[in-house]
Amino acid sequence: MNIESFKIFINRLADMSGEYIAKNFGRRIDIDYKADASPVTAIDKNTEEMLRREIEKNFPDHGIIGEEWGNKNPDAEFVWIIDPIDGTKSFITGVPLFGTLIGLARGGEPILGLIDQPVLKERIVGDCRECLFNGSPVRAAKNTELDGITLLSSDFRYCEKARKTNWRELENRAAIARTWGDCYGYMLVCRGLAHIMADATLEIWDAAALIPALRGAGVSYSDWKGGTNIGNVDGLIAACTPELHKKALELLNR
Repeated sequence: MNIESFKIFINRLADMSGEYIAKNFGRRIDIDYKADASPVTAIDKNTEEMLRREIEKNFPDHGIIGEEWGNKNPDAEFVWIIDPIDGTKSFITGVPLFGTLIGLARGGEPILGLIDQPVLKERIVGDCRECLFNGSPVRAAKNTELDGITLLSSDFRYCEKARKTNWRELENRAAIARTWGDCYGYMLVCRGLAHIMADATLEIWDAAALIPALRGAGVSYSDWKGGTNIGNVDGLIAACTPELHKKALELLNR
């Protein structure tokens, strides 16, 4: 396995998808709704189709898991995991805090992840050892105390209700509490510009690309109970240091 060749390819995928998404950003477009009431557009679907075609052409024996078009060969050694627009609610309202997520797993373990914000031209690529923002290494901040942090989430309502924890108290300890969420919030934590990003629930296509970036930037993360069951059941909490992560979990779960 040559991780560097995969990095070149994953960047090429993001160049393709980013050009298409940016061209369609800020326009009024038709919106459909899935069974879970989440919005989806033709841009989401077309982007994933584009990425899948390119992967199938270059790596026909690899698997693909995508939010919009399902699974193909998901038990393959290498599996690409795609969320074409993570943050469709932001995209359809003209807010550039969404992104494209592309992850690569080997044997079920995420080894490479990309977060791309094509309107702002911001991109993170992580391989569990390092995290690059627009080609330059970045690391998480060094904060160890809850007071004065910047706290982010995709939707505070879900954090408060779905997890049934002391979320409001964590909000009150923060100096800044904002929904600069979806994948963009994790990008800010990786860059050292925010300190905690939390989501009450995630799907595999949300989480797979994030994990190699978080690891590469030195971010401490877990599910809301402090374990490894990251996903739809127990969500994800990412903090810039192990000390801050521990204090956040203790406050939320006491």
